[in-house]
Amino acid sequence: MGRSGLKGFVVYTLLTGAKINMGDYLITERCRQLLRAHLPNEEQLVLPHWKPLSDHLEQVNASKAVIIMGGPGFQPGFYPRVYKLHTDMNAIKVPIVPLGLGWKGVPGDWETLNRYRFTPESKRVLERISAETRYLGCRDYMTVEALKRNGINNPLMTGCPVWYRLDALGKPFERPRQLSRIVVTPAQRPVYQRQSKSLLQQIHQAFPKAEKYCSFNRGITQEHPLLGTAEKKNNQQIADYAASLGYQVKDTSGDLKHIDFYDSCDVHVGYRVHSHLYFISSRKPSILLHEDGRGRGASEALNLLGVDAFVPGRRFVKKLQPAPDAVDRTLSLLQAELENGFNRFAGLHLVLDEQYKVMTHFIDTLPGNNGA
Repeated sequence: MGRSGLKGFVVYTLLTGAKINMGDYLITERCRQLLRAHLPNEEQLVLPHWKPLSDHLEQVNASKAVIIMGGPGFQPGFYPRVYKLHTDMNAIKVPIVPLGLGWKGVPGDWETLNRYRFTPESKRVLERISAETRYLGCRDYMTVEALKRNGINNPLMTGCPVWYRLDALGKPFERPRQLSRIVVTPAQRPVYQRQSKSLLQQIHQAFPKAEKYCSFNRGITQEHPLLGTAEKKNNQQIADYAASLGYQVKDTSGDLKHIDFYDSCDVHVGYRVHSHLYFISSRKPSILLHEDGRGRGASEALNLLGVDAFVPGRRFVKKLQPAPDAVDRTLSLLQAELENGFNRFAGLHLVLDEQYKVMTHFIDTLPGNNGA
């Protein structure tokens, strides 16, 4: 993860969240590709964001800035729960820059946003970040609004780094006339298990001749500290059900080689935001069910019609209630798109290409960059 022997090189310190979830690996890879494309002479030192920076403090302080790479990191416990950074923030002498981070509101509607607050510790660190860098890069407009409502006034909507597949820039969307290969991603939260199974069943019934994959971004039942008993049980039950319907079950955790098969598929339907964004960035259609604010923010930022998997407007923010009609609405949307040639996606490549200019501007203004 970055070259060893960094003495003598001017570097950016990059903080990654890649542990098991495919999405975190994809964020890390796309961030590094973006920075290499625009800053080809800059070395990259990559460190895990869940560990304090004390063991690498000399290298960190010799770099131009600490860049936090993507993910739903603008959570109430931004510091020190999500990002450990350092117990003494004064020990970090260089600016800290979020690159395409998102919020994580639950359930994820605008009423959730009204009540979204950072802890006092998180607020102090975010205020420091805001004062020391030109922009805080945000992956969607709901995140921008969450920061502004908490007094952070220089967020910039860059989009998620995963929006930008460099070899697809400038290309139009592929709009399939038939669906021969379909990827379905079930929800992570067990509360959505019945809904996930219904989605698998209805797609199976609607497209009986298609080759279908059920893809698990965080793995299924392997031994890992991030996979608790309840999650593994939920995953296995969904995987068994998918297999019984004839789906090929895929564990895509831990290595981006595991999603190579995505490139030969026609469409993604499901809950996992970065599977959705992989298809969108590849100029292929995808329909996203919003498990929480991460998905809702992605759809709103891209002007796409996603489907709320939850019942909005709940009084208690952390109480999720699955929407009883979510799967029916998803299948209706998919069928309508297929009948109309996926016309809603026709101009989306222009949105991505124009938004890439914003991401380029953001990179140009990084601390220590000649364009800043």
